[in-house]
Amino acid sequence: MTLQVLQQAYPAIQELGAQVFFIGPETRDNALKLMDKQKATIPLLYDRDGSVMEAYKLAFTIPEYLQAGYKMFGGFPDVNPETGWRIPVPATFVVDQKGVIRGRHVDADYTRRMEPADILAVLKEIVSEG
Repeated sequence: MTLQVLQQAYPAIQELGAQVFFIGPETRDNALKLMDKQKATIPLLYDRDGSVMEAYKLAFTIPEYLQAGYKMFGGFPDVNPETGWRIPVPATFVVDQKGVIRGRHVDADYTRRMEPADILAVLKEIVSEG
């Protein structure tokens, strides 16, 4: 769902001179399947070993007592073979050209994400400054 909504906003984001990237530990093949299913054109970056999620302090290990439930649906080690049960907390960062984080949303509840309208508002503010 997030991918669909962000894909709809992608042209407006690009018109403001910005770029969007999805970064995750999913294998490239698994990520491309999702992107193809959603007809998404947003570039993918593969965080094979989880170093990006570690650098941003977003790594979370699914506790053993929850792993059995996830295994019924395939489990994370199947889609994230090098990070296993260590997954990223969903996050969005809006970074300006100087590398300063100007907007962010971090929430362990994957159903709550930064709204595209909020991303666009931050980008418009950055553009208006300069």
